[in-house]
Amino acid sequence: MKSTILQATAVMMLASTLISCGNNQKGNENATEDALTANLRQYVATSTTDNPAIFLSLVKSTETDSAMVYIGKSLNDKDTIGLQIEITKNIPAGVFEDGNVNEEKAFHKGAIKFSSIGNESDRFVKAVATLYKQQVDSGMTAAVIAPLVFSSNKTVVDLTGNGTYAFKLFLANSVGEEAEMFAELNLYNRSFKMWAKDGEQYPRILSAFTSGL
Repeated sequence: MKSTILQATAVMMLASTLISCGNNQKGNENATEDALTANLRQYVATSTTDNPAIFLSLVKSTETDSAMVYIGKSLNDKDTIGLQIEITKNIPAGVFEDGNVNEEKAFHKGAIKFSSIGNESDRFVKAVATLYKQQVDSGMTAAVIAPLVFSSNKTVVDLTGNGTYAFKLFLANSVGEEAEMFAELNLYNRSFKMWAKDGEQYPRILSAFTSGL
């Protein structure tokens, strides 16, 4: 009888410890996200250039079977702006070691996808419109934006490591040819950066993020 009581007590203590560890792990994840959010950068770090880049800090990530889903945020003055950025795992190298394009593996439709996270994404669109000196009458589309993605990398994109990877995005829009943007994923700094190919892309980029094509 005494042995049975001791066994039951041990089981209860083990269960309590496991629950506590689980809660602590969740608490640590929340603390990490809160810390990253509290130290957000301004969304434009190169505002003096003719074609400024847009920065987002990756404050949260969730893994699915086929992709990593990141929440990217930054600041526009004191307002938080942000997007959901989904990136397919193991995007093949698009460039050979000699610099030639791997035509069979370079282009992938929807390998990177953008989605709204609500008001912060609406503010993101308005901030970009101000940056590009364009008019915008709506917030970010509720549709998933799935551009054609060119991998500018000589290695497979490893989302489990700390590498830096470059891409070119072609976004469908309602005002002209596909908008062309460059993007950089920096897993060491936990950041995602985008910039237009040139000023002609500005209205097309805004259309892509508002029209949902």
